[in-house]
Amino acid sequence: MGRFTYIGYDEEHAKVQTALKTIFELAEHACDQLEDGRAKALCLTKLEESYMWAGKSIRDSQIKKNSPPAEIPPSEVK
Repeated sequence: MGRFTYIGYDEEHAKVQTALKTIFELAEHACDQLEDGRAKALCLTKLEESYMWAGKSIRDSQIKKNSPPAEIPPSEVK
């Protein structure tokens, strides 16, 4: 399996991803209240980076748990 292979989440990992997404969306909304400028841009960039790393952690956990789950062909990725 390649490092860029899409991995589908089981129900447990999907719930974690959904919960984190909600939290990140709330943080994004809070950041949107900040005055435009470099500090706000960096705040949003770091938020995006954190979300990316959280997703990577969930993906790694899914792979470790199922060693690995069935790959989903690119044509079926939504």
